[in-house]
Amino acid sequence: MTTILAYLVPFLFNWLIFFVVCYIVVEYGQTYFYDESTPNVLAKVALGSGLLALLMLWTKTSYDTMFTEQIAKTVVLAVVAFGVFTLIFRFQPWHGLGIGLATVLLMAGFATMAISSFADRNRVDAPSTRVPAKPLRRTTTTPTILPAGAKAVKPAAR
Repeated sequence: MTTILAYLVPFLFNWLIFFVVCYIVVEYGQTYFYDESTPNVLAKVALGSGLLALLMLWTKTSYDTMFTEQIAKTVVLAVVAFGVFTLIFRFQPWHGLGIGLATVLLMAGFATMAISSFADRNRVDAPSTRVPAKPLRRTTTTPTILPAGAKAVKPAAR
């Protein structure tokens, strides 16, 4: 049961984030570029965002390593995003390339942050006690150094 939840929860987070963002991008992108809306947009966005969420789950893409250690997985994600935006969402190839890459690379970061903040059960909270800081200002008068055994004399009150 826990192994199912270990895959189901990240998939649902990815799918929700990708569905919302892809729906907004497809609705506004199709209207802006082509002055028309795509028929069956909800079904297309559900299918396309589901494919992208499955790919994110399968490759275990993490935003902190997707541009360094896991660059091959990022390239696969970019190719699939181009295919989804061109073939399923029906953008022209150049538009699908630009919008698809930008959307998927940014949303991969948001989805990774959401999943890691939800799943991180071993995180350490900030300490509850606050240590007061030492004051930055010092006195402007120089301290009077008295010889050994001498007493400080108070000035007379006026």
